[in-house]
Amino acid sequence: MKKIVSLVMAAAMVTSLVPATAFAAGDVVATAKVIGALEKGTGFDGVITGAETPELHLKITDASYLTSGGAGATMDVTVSLDNAEFTAANAAALEALVTVPAGITVTATEIGDDEVTYELAGALAEDDVVAIALESNMTKVSVGKTATVSVDSEMVTVDDLVYATIADKGITASVKKTVSVAVDEVATLNSKGITIEPIVDNSYAVGTEFTLKLSKGFEFANTAVAGIADWAIDGNEATFTAPSVDEFTLTGIEIEATTAVVGDVATIKVTAKNVGTASVEVATVVDYKVTLSVDEDEDVPVIYSGTDVNNTGLTDDSDHMTLEVTAEESFPGAWSMRQGFNFSLPEGVYVTDVDVTEAENFVQNGVAVGTAEWEAAFTAAYDKGDYTGFTFAKRVFDDVNTDLSSDPASVTFQLQLVADPTFEGDVALGFEGSLVDTQEVTVAKFVKPYTVAAEQNDVIIDYRNTAIENPITITEAEAGLWAADTDFTLTVDRGDMIEFEDDATFTASEASEMTLKDEKTANGQLAFTVKAESDEAAVVEIKDIALFMQRNVPAGAYSLEIDTTMSTTYEAQAIYAASGDDQLIEDVCDYSNVVKEAFINVVTSGRDQDNLFTTKVVVPVGEAYLMAGETKVELDVPAYICAAGYTMLPVRAVSKALGVNTNNVLWNAEAKTVTIMYGQRIITMTVGKKTINVNGSAIPASAAPEITNSRTFLPMRDLAVALGVTDITWDATTRTATLNGSN
Repeated sequence: MKKIVSLVMAAAMVTSLVPATAFAAGDVVATAKVIGALEKGTGFDGVITGAETPELHLKITDASYLTSGGAGATMDVTVSLDNAEFTAANAAALEALVTVPAGITVTATEIGDDEVTYELAGALAEDDVVAIALESNMTKVSVGKTATVSVDSEMVTVDDLVYATIADKGITASVKKTVSVAVDEVATLNSKGITIEPIVDNSYAVGTEFTLKLSKGFEFANTAVAGIADWAIDGNEATFTAPSVDEFTLTGIEIEATTAVVGDVATIKVTAKNVGTASVEVATVVDYKVTLSVDEDEDVPVIYSGTDVNNTGLTDDSDHMTLEVTAEESFPGAWSMRQGFNFSLPEGVYVTDVDVTEAENFVQNGVAVGTAEWEAAFTAAYDKGDYTGFTFAKRVFDDVNTDLSSDPASVTFQLQLVADPTFEGDVALGFEGSLVDTQEVTVAKFVKPYTVAAEQNDVIIDYRNTAIENPITITEAEAGLWAADTDFTLTVDRGDMIEFEDDATFTASEASEMTLKDEKTANGQLAFTVKAESDEAAVVEIKDIALFMQRNVPAGAYSLEIDTTMSTTYEAQAIYAASGDDQLIEDVCDYSNVVKEAFINVVTSGRDQDNLFTTKVVVPVGEAYLMAGETKVELDVPAYICAAGYTMLPVRAVSKALGVNTNNVLWNAEAKTVTIMYGQRIITMTVGKKTINVNGSAIPASAAPEITNSRTFLPMRDLAVALGVTDITWDATTRTATLNGSN
């Protein structure tokens, strides 16, 4: 039973012995702690004595007091045990347990089985330590029981400091710190290893069987551990026998994150047979961090599209090289080579050379490699990527980790690029793979050396010669860019059936002082050549244009195309990594030289009848088909009812239902406009606008076209009106809309 004797009671009992010089609260301040606390197993008899006896230390942290009449000051300290009793039988024996600084005397004034009050007399000073040996017998020694000590004094009061514990036999396991491991990668645990020790002495013996079990998603990778003769692994389990009865450490353990994902934590459960278990976290799965970067202080190079690397046809002397790009892993082994990875380029951009300027800490077949091996890898990857990007094969290099290099791996390179004549804008180099973060950096910018402006022309083929009212203009990107003797040629798609007539005129802007030569219309094409370079950006205007069209030209849209000296040499540019028949740009790509879509819209001739469209069309709302006459037209998306209550028909269904060439149904994504050419009617409808234009005349509409799920839908009723259909019915029971139902 714990007994606390208060300072007041102790002082009252010794009043006759102590003058009025006792310490007051706050005169002396101390801290109390147990030094050398014991942990014993179940076989312990409870006797705490000898060299391993714990001590109660009272350390003076402040001593500010005065004595009077030369008498030494006194301090009572009551020490109480719980679940233990003092073994000392008398005051002298109890006093012998106390170690005090020089000049201090100690007297046991109150004695009980589990409690004693000591009187300390003398001048205590800061940093003095009073040590009391806790020789005692524990009264209960079953597993989990503890012996505690409490102190009550004017200088310090503290309860239940544990100085002895009865523990079951068992083990503990610890590591200094966890390590990082990437998905599908192998990592070696902290170099200081896993330390295993018994909770109490004699918990296990030499030869005790131990098992290490990794948490789900991880497996052991090493077949040997230093100092362990019988180390054996089987997936996520390893077994061995204890090399010592005391603490021991396992070093060099390797684990692999086989199915673990980013954020998972690897835990090892250590089991000593018939002794106990302990768990310890050893690794965390981190994302593969390979950072793609360029020097932010460098300007993005500007390259002209549609030219070879020599800029033939231009006066520009740029070398077509991108910024330097660096791919660097965040730690050795982060860039896994077990899966392939890609460097991608925008469509229409091609590589003509790769210059690897630096490659560090890469290994191939166990041998360190550098720039030459990386350039060979780039060559193979561009071929494998069909000359549109780099597709690196699995294990193109070895996985690099701290066993092979203490520093992260990195590669720095530049690309030499060309781009299709119609490509313009930033070149984003993408980096992706199953085991790396997807990212991209801007490495270059392409601009067109010229721009072409041309209006759309809607024509009827009733006439052999058709005038084009609006001129075509070609504008130079900057002053003096087009080199002398550079050629330009304009052609209409299907030039075998639509040709330019011979009376066009060519004029260069006067302020540019550019002069032209060989202006002509020949072979159905418009052509001119630069005679002298410009002083300021030139504008070449071509007007008085006329067309000759064959009478059997199909109705539909025809584009305007351009060819130049630049594009001719561009097609003949040698491409990087080309082999066999794939040597030049023209061998590996099919670029577009179109500068104006739907430059000519040909509408079939014929009288425009009031009842122009006579086919019966049945549209069951919600079904993936419609009936045009006897023909069932499959739809990839069904018709629906809009908020205004009208049947909305997908644009694709329009051409099918009308029975016209898909070229006669045109979509302008920028203007969000649908143009339908049927007979002599040109019908235009714009998303969000409740107006239909028929041959240039605006007609109010009941509903506006809509974009739903990235598809354009037209109001069926308004389209029917534009086609001259008056027979329009709706069956609410079957949810079916019908045009020309009486036919």
